[in-house]
Amino acid sequence: MGDPNLWTEILRANDLASITDVRPGMELVIPATQVAAANRALRQALQAIRRATEEGARLFAAEQIEASLRLYEEGVARRKAGDWDTAASLAGDATTAALAALETATAQRDAAAEARLSDRTGSVEGRRPQDLAWSDRPLGAMLIEEEKVRTLSLSSAQITFRDDSRLRLSANSQAVIQRMRVDPLGRKEEAKVSLVEGDFYALLSGRSERRSFELEVPEARTDIESRNFWVRRDASGAKFTNYDDRTLDVAANGAAVTLGRNEGTLVRTGQAPSGKIGVLSATRLTAPADDGETPSPDVELSWAPLADADGYWLELAVDPAFQRLAASRWGLKDEHFWTDPLPVGTYYWRVAGLDKFGLPGERSTVWRFHVRVDRTPPFLSIGEPAEGAILRSDAIRVEGEIEPGARLSLNGTVVEVGADGRFATSATATRLGENVLTLVATDAAGNLTERTRSFRYEPDARAILRFDDAIPRLGPGRFVTGGDVISLAGATDVGTRLLVRAADGAVRATTHADDTGRFALNLPLAAAEEAFTVEVVQPSGFSSREQFAVVQKRDPPAITLEEPPPAVTAVERLPLRGRAEGARSLTMNGRPARLIGYAFDEAVTLHQGENTLELVATDIVGNVRVERFEVGLDQNPPELVGYRVTPFQARAGEPVWIEVTARDASGLRKAAPFRLRVGDKEIADFLELGTGGAYHASLPLPAGAAGRVRLLEVEVEDYVGNKARFTPDK
Repeated sequence: MGDPNLWTEILRANDLASITDVRPGMELVIPATQVAAANRALRQALQAIRRATEEGARLFAAEQIEASLRLYEEGVARRKAGDWDTAASLAGDATTAALAALETATAQRDAAAEARLSDRTGSVEGRRPQDLAWSDRPLGAMLIEEEKVRTLSLSSAQITFRDDSRLRLSANSQAVIQRMRVDPLGRKEEAKVSLVEGDFYALLSGRSERRSFELEVPEARTDIESRNFWVRRDASGAKFTNYDDRTLDVAANGAAVTLGRNEGTLVRTGQAPSGKIGVLSATRLTAPADDGETPSPDVELSWAPLADADGYWLELAVDPAFQRLAASRWGLKDEHFWTDPLPVGTYYWRVAGLDKFGLPGERSTVWRFHVRVDRTPPFLSIGEPAEGAILRSDAIRVEGEIEPGARLSLNGTVVEVGADGRFATSATATRLGENVLTLVATDAAGNLTERTRSFRYEPDARAILRFDDAIPRLGPGRFVTGGDVISLAGATDVGTRLLVRAADGAVRATTHADDTGRFALNLPLAAAEEAFTVEVVQPSGFSSREQFAVVQKRDPPAITLEEPPPAVTAVERLPLRGRAEGARSLTMNGRPARLIGYAFDEAVTLHQGENTLELVATDIVGNVRVERFEVGLDQNPPELVGYRVTPFQARAGEPVWIEVTARDASGLRKAAPFRLRVGDKEIADFLELGTGGAYHASLPLPAGAAGRVRLLEVEVEDYVGNKARFTPDK
C-alpha cells in the first residue's frame, strides 16, 4: 500500500481492535484498490497544480490556484486518515480548480504590467509615490511603478514579474521598482529596479523576450545579460555575484569588470570594482536524506563543513522553485539548523557558503524531505513468557515482535531488534512470587507503546515462614493462649497455601498468603497443650513443613506481699513489696509497676483518710488477678472533748476523781499521763481509757496535800503515734 504506517487501516478494514487480535490462518482484507485510486487522483492533482503554476497561475489566478492547493492538502490529510473515497474526491476537485487557474493565467499573462508580491515571510511593507507613510503589503499585493518595497528583520519578500522573473529581497532590504513597460503586440517588456540597501537574489525567466533588465545601484552601473545573480548594497559599497553562463558587467569610477559564472566582485565606496573573485564551491547536504521522511515537525538540517567558509546561507521552501520560502537564514555559523515546527508536507532546501567578503558561493544541490507527523503508536506483541506463567528458574526468555524500525527497551534496558521486527532476549526474576516485565516500543516519531507481562517466580526451595512477634509464646515455637482458639498471623511467600495439621494428621485450619505474603488464621484447640505441623505449599506445588505447639493457660497470676499493709498509718509513703507470679505486667492504682522477674518493689503516697490500693497483674494471654487493700492515713493528733475534776477543794486524805474525754479517728491508746496540783503539791499519774473515749482516774491524795485542785496537763496519744498535750486549766 506504499506506506508502512497504514497497518492500522488493515485492522480497520477487518474490524480488528488490536494487532494482538490477528491470528495465523486468518484471511485479511487489504484495501489496496481504494488506496491506489486515492493515490492516483492525488498525483493527477499535483501535476495539474504544477503545470498551472509554471504558466503563472500564482500571479494571475492566485485565488484559484490557492483553492486547488487547499483541496489537495485536504485530500492528502484524508488519505492519511484512511478516508480513501473522500481523498479521491478532494483530489478531483483540486485538479478541476488547477485547470481553471491554468486557463485564467494563460488568458491574462499579457493583460497587466504590474508585478506581484508572490511570497513573503515576516514583515514586508510598501510605499507608493502618493503615500506619505509605509504600510503593510499582503501576500498577492500588486506592485506598480515607482513603488518602494522593504523588508524588516527576519523577513523576506519575493517580487514576481509577469514573465515569472523573480527578485527575492532578504531581511532588512529596500528596493524601488522604477519602471515596468509592456508591448503586448511585440511581446516585449522592460523593467528597472533600484536597490537602496540590503540584498536581493534575481532569477530572470528564460521564456521572456525582454531586451534587458536594468539594475540601479548607487556608485555602480550594470549591464545585465545574466539570468541568475545576487547583489548587495550597504555602507561599505556594493557586492555582486553571477551564477549564470551569461555575463554581468559592473562599472564604477572609470573601471569595469565582466563577471562570468560563479564569479563576484566588490565595489567599495569611491573605488573601482575589485578583480574577479571566485566564489566558494557548493557544500554537500547530509541530513535529512534526500527524499527522506521525518516524523517530527522539528527538523534538524545539516551539511558538510566547507573550507574557507565564514558562514552559511540556508533557504527552506515549500516548492522546488523556491518561490514560497518557509525560512531564510543568512550568516549561520554552524553546519546545522533546527527549523521551527513545520506543518505536514514536502519541503525543499539548499545551502550556500559565505566567504570572508560576504559573497555567497554556489548553492548546494536541492534536497527535499517530507514531514509526516506520525501519531500512531508502534505495535508490540509479546510471545514469551505467557501471561501469569509460573517459572522455576530466575532466567527468563523474552520473545516477541514490534514494528520494524522501532526501538525496544525491556525494564529500561535497550533490546536488539531484527530487521523484521522480531526480538529475543533474556531477563532475570527480581523477586520470589509476582514479577512484571515492562517493554516499551518507540518509533522514529517518538510514539510509545508499552506492554507489561506478569509471571511468578516459584523455585523449588523451602518457603520462609515467619510468625508475628506479637503472638504470645513461652519459647521458640511454643505459643500460649487463654482460650479455646488461638489466632496466628505472619508472613511467607506470596500465593502460598498453608495447612495446619494436628498430631493425628487431621487438617485443623487452612489459609492462603495474600499478594504481599501476609497470612492469618484461627486455630481451634482440643487440649491444654497440643503439637501441630504446618504444611507450606507454594504455587508451583513444592511443599515444606514446620512444627509448633500451643499451650492453654487459664489461671491468672498470683499476687503475694512480703508484709500486708497496715489498716491505718501516720506515714504518707507506704512501701509495697512482693511477687506477681506468672505476670507479664503489673499496675498499681492504674500506674504501671516495674517487674524484675516476677518481683516488684513499689511505694504509694497516701492521702489523709481512707486509701484504696489496687494491684492488677496480667499474664501473657490476658488472664488478670486483682488485689485490693484499704489503708487509712491519720496524721491528726487526738482532740480534747472535755474534762472534769472533783472535788474542786480537797481535804487531806480525801480522793480526787479525774475524767478526761478525747476522740481520734484511728483510736486512742489505753493510758494517758497527767499532772495534778493540789494546793501547793504536784502529783503525776496515768489515766486509763474507758468506754466512749473517756479516761478516768481516782487518785487518793498523799498526806499533807489539800487545797484547791487543778489539772495541769494531760497527754493523749492515738494508735499510730499522733500525740496531743492539753493544759486544761490554762
